[in-house]
This record gives sequence, C-alpha cells and structure tokens, in this order.
Amino acid sequence: MENEMTTEPGDRASQFDVAIVGCGPVGALLANLLKQYGHKVAVLEREPDIFYAPRGMGFDDESTRIMQSAGILDRLKAEGHIYQADLELIDRSGKRLGGFDRRSVGEDLLSGLHGHRHLTLFHQPSLEATLREEFATGENAATAYFNHEVTGITDQGDRVELNCKDRATDEEHSLIAKYVVGCDGARSTVRKTMNVPRIDLKYTQKYLVVDAIVDDPVYFRTMIPQGGYILLDGKEAGVLAKGLHGHVRFDFLQHSETIGQELKTDEDYQKAARDLIRSRGFDPENFRVIRSVSYTFHAGMPSKWRVGRLMVAGDAAHLTPPWSGQGLNMGVRDAANLSFKLNLALRGKSSDRILDTYDEERRPQSLETIQAAVDMGIRMQNTSPLQIGLRNLAYALSRKSKFVNRLLFKNWIRKPSYKSGLLGLQHRLSGGPMFQPWVETAEGKRVRMDDLIGLNFALISTDSPTGPEVRQFVSELGGVVLKLDCDFFDPSETVCKWYDEHRINAVLLRPDRVIYDAGRDGQALCRSLLAELRK
Repeated sequence: MENEMTTEPGDRASQFDVAIVGCGPVGALLANLLKQYGHKVAVLEREPDIFYAPRGMGFDDESTRIMQSAGILDRLKAEGHIYQADLELIDRSGKRLGGFDRRSVGEDLLSGLHGHRHLTLFHQPSLEATLREEFATGENAATAYFNHEVTGITDQGDRVELNCKDRATDEEHSLIAKYVVGCDGARSTVRKTMNVPRIDLKYTQKYLVVDAIVDDPVYFRTMIPQGGYILLDGKEAGVLAKGLHGHVRFDFLQHSETIGQELKTDEDYQKAARDLIRSRGFDPENFRVIRSVSYTFHAGMPSKWRVGRLMVAGDAAHLTPPWSGQGLNMGVRDAANLSFKLNLALRGKSSDRILDTYDEERRPQSLETIQAAVDMGIRMQNTSPLQIGLRNLAYALSRKSKFVNRLLFKNWIRKPSYKSGLLGLQHRLSGGPMFQPWVETAEGKRVRMDDLIGLNFALISTDSPTGPEVRQFVSELGGVVLKLDCDFFDPSETVCKWYDEHRINAVLLRPDRVIYDAGRDGQALCRSLLAELRK
C-alpha cells in the first residue's frame, strides 16, 4: 500500500471518486465495496498500523450476509477468524436467566432471514487485515495512505479538497475527491466539518473495558465458555465474550461493586482487570491483560449524515452503548447502503439526490436501534426489586415459551423497515430485507441466493418478465433477472411458499438486499425503479 501522496491537486493521480477518511472495519469494508463497483478510492488513516486489540467482536446475521456479498466471508471462515455463537443472559451468580439460541428461539428466527446465525464472533485485527489486503490488491485496487492526518476539508461544490499531513515526515499533501465519507470514529473530522447539530439520547455510562489473552490453548478451549454473556445486575452489569485466537473480552460498568474504586494509574487498571476476571469465576493467572481502559459510552448521532459532498458512516454517524452489540453492525449496514448509492451517482444512473436517501433510510433506523440498546441498558442496571422481579419473570416465561422468547429477541435489537427513501412502497414488503434461502443452480449446485446476484439489483420472478423496462433494468443498471425453476430451483419450496403467502409473482431487490418493491408484474417493478432513479 502507498504511504505517500501527490502534492499537486491537479495531478491525475491525486484525484479520486471517493475519499474515505478512517480505515477501521467500516471504512475498509466501504473501500472494498466501492472497489468492486469499479471506482477509484482513496483511504486515509491517521494511525500507521491496525489497532492491536479487538474492539468490535460480533456480527449479526445481516452483517454476516453483507460480508458474504462483499466476498470476504469465505476467507474469514477459512482462516479461522470467525465462529458462530449464541448469546445468554445471566445473573450475578452465573445462573441462566434467558438466551437467544437455537433451542429457545428457534433456528428459523436465528438464521432463517439472512441465511446466517444471529451472532458470529470475529477477531477484529484479523478482520481489518483481511479487508485491507482485499481492497489493496487486484484490479482497481484502492489507494491507502496510512499515518496521514486530515487537517482540512473544503467542499468546493463540484469536488472536495482534502489537506493532509504525513505524521512521520510532517509533509503536507492534498487530494481531490468527488465525495468524502467520514468513517473516522466518534471524534470524526468529517462530521466536525459538516457542522450539524447532535441528537442526544441522554445516555452516558462509564465502563471498564478489559481485553485479555489466554495463552494456554487447552485452558482457552475447555475453561472459557463459547459465545457471549450479558450479566443483568444493577450493580454488576456487563458483557463477557469469548473471541478468537485466545482473546476474551470483559465490558463492565465502572461503578460496579467488583471494580469499586477510582482508577488513576496503570496499576489501578491492572488490579481492576484481575478483580473483574476473578469475579467471573476465572483464575487471573491464566489471563494476560493486553488492555484495561475506561471508556464512556454515549448514545446519539448528528442530525444529518450528508451535507453537500460530505457524508458520515459508522461511529462518526452514530454512538450507542454496547448492550445490543449493534455499534459495528450499524456501520456495516451504512457501508452496504451508501456504496451502491454512490455507485449510482458516480455512474450517472441517478442524480446525486440519491445520496439523500442514505440519510433518509439509515438515520431513522439507527436511531431506533440505539434506543433499543439504551432501553436494554436501563433494564440491565435496574435496582428496583419490583422491576427486577418482573424482568426475571419475563425471562422465566421465555425459558418455557419459545413464543415469549421470540418476542424478547425481536425487542432486543430493533431494526424497523425503511419507511421512505429509494423504495417503491406499493407492497407492504417494501423497505424490509429479503430473506436468503438455499437454492440450487441449473447445474445442481447448492448455493445461497445472494451468490447468484452479486452486488447488483435483482428481479426474482416466478415467470419470465419481458418488455423495454426489463431490458433497461439489465442494460443500464446491470440488473440480474432470475426466474424460479429456470435460473434456479427451490427444492424445499421456501421461495414458492413465501411468494404465495404474500400473493406476489416478483420481487425487486436492491444491492443491499432490501426489497425495493414486490408485486405481480415484474416489468412494472422495473419501470418504477427506473422512474425513481431519474428524479
């Protein structure tokens, strides 16, 4: 990867379609997606290297599906950087209050919609290394500038100029991009440049975050339970998760009884980490603490995610407490949504008003998701005996009733369908995600549906839609048309039953697997989409 930048803004080498500020998982994923669309991308990152400790740890089923679409998932699996897991809710003694696993929720809910289990734990440094290698190699590789700090951003109306400084040499550089996306975290330079008010959800809590490595593979394999655990206790609320490559994460309220003291020195933090590990029933001697830090979680977001040619994604666009595990997952959905819309704008398939629908769709949904995490945090930390009793009763019922547990599961992470944006809105399915079944190709190969589509719009129909709008859909947008029992087969009849249930013959999918619209006339769906893009 490059670590130098040209000094002349007019030089062709310094001009890009998109400049991404920040190369964490969201920025690196966005670079991969835009690369696959064929765009010239620059990635600017102020740090010289990948952060040594995992911060995010879990993909939900939709994020795992997006990694599949981006072509990253198989490599992560093959190299042992991810594993499928369950999540359990426990009390201070370790007793199971409830859980979101196949036994108590049902396989259909856990992995029926997106084709993957609800929780997939991953190793963030390995994920970032994989994403960086992927966007920096092959045709149309992105250009990465590490150890470069963005010092100024000027939206000039028809382009954006970025001024940067090489932190190793203090040399100053500049580049030009048609659009800039800030994936540069909670202190985002791009968001500050946009200068928009903040929506504050009035939630602030300080946590002790401990990352530890178990060097003994036998102890790690046999003594650390698989998956993630949320401790519900007013005085000890926190999260424990077993990662990969010996990594274990503890996120606990800093005011908990176990920690209980003001932390000032490195020795204070190391002692607090050992006390926390011991409180969860482990011998601290088996853990090598690589990070023990205070972290304050907030809940909120900027009131706009796009101003002119500047946009934000990931933590630059939304901050959430960790209780729903949705911080990074929201960012992954941002990248999937924004990448295909940037592609439409850059290729002239739509005016750049299409980018307003990124804010219109992602911001309201993320606000609801963050509110669910805040609500979960409040329930976890409740000290009222009555409220605790009612909460525990609900979880007791969930252990006996799959129906009750499914309700709790759906309320735990709220991701409402999009209500407006790039949508047809003629059918109630519009704005929600399309499920991903296993199907068979004409050659008899068993594949997931998305593998037949790629990063494209797709019209999936029970008949053979024809007409000029369908031809335009294919020729102008690169749309994929798939006919059931011709281009693919449905041995389990999952797709057929779903079509019958919703009384449709065709569904038109966006590249992010959101349903644009559905109905009985595939040509009409294509006509609607083409008209929407011409606005």
